[in-house]
Amino acid sequence: MIRVWGGIALALSLLAGTSAWAGGSESKLAYFQTKNIFHSGLKNTHTVALTFDDGPNANTPAVLDQLKALGVKGTFFIVGKMAKVHPAVLARIAAEGHLLANHSATHPFLSHRYDDHPELLIDQIREVDDEIAPLMPAGTKFYFRAPYGTWRTDHADILNADPVLKKYVGPIYWDEGGDIAMSDDGYILSAADWDCWHRGWDADTCAKGYLREIRRKNGGVVLMHCIHGQSGDLVAAVVAPLIDEGYSFVRVDQIEDYRQYETPPETTGPVVASIGNAIPK
Repeated sequence: MIRVWGGIALALSLLAGTSAWAGGSESKLAYFQTKNIFHSGLKNTHTVALTFDDGPNANTPAVLDQLKALGVKGTFFIVGKMAKVHPAVLARIAAEGHLLANHSATHPFLSHRYDDHPELLIDQIREVDDEIAPLMPAGTKFYFRAPYGTWRTDHADILNADPVLKKYVGPIYWDEGGDIAMSDDGYILSAADWDCWHRGWDADTCAKGYLREIRRKNGGVVLMHCIHGQSGDLVAAVVAPLIDEGYSFVRVDQIEDYRQYETPPETTGPVVASIGNAIPK
């Protein structure tokens, strides 16, 4: 019922040019949400969105080589300090048709400190925007993922007040790749690449966890990183079998369920999310 009312309130607000109301409290459509966007809508669709965090660095070209060989496009959530050191790799990501997205300037833990000092939060997002926006074609949508997946409600208010940064949809969460889970008898149920490498696993072993979680959910937003020595091998070990199994691959900006968080072009006021649309499923 909350989701239905949120949708009705949102529609009325857009027609009237005013803020939507949900549950008795004011709430407007937003790019930056007050909570992580957990629901991608890709589960049970046989569709995968590959996302790569923390790049670019010297290991990113191996990931790009594999994606090119496999004919798959992905989304790269960029860290600003890495982009400044590897501008050629950043440019290659865009040139090969992948989506550049924002993952903050220095990958900090976005605590309440950034609410107390909003200029620091704005700088974290703006620095990356300055790097990636010139490389993306006109009309490209922009997306943000919070470092460590950590996000606070007040962050959204701060960033949505910025006339440039409010264009971002986010924070984008993930469906697969968040952690390692194993059965009592040692069967790998899911995997997270950074933890695979900490445990000394090879790419094929790590890929088993990714593939099993993706198959169980039959699609989703997949979290990976493009900065490790085995990142390229992991892409090959995960993506090739999925192609053989008929999975489709999309960039984050092709995910239909994320479009509800975009502010319509004719909307000129500040943007904040409908409570009904913000509730993760």
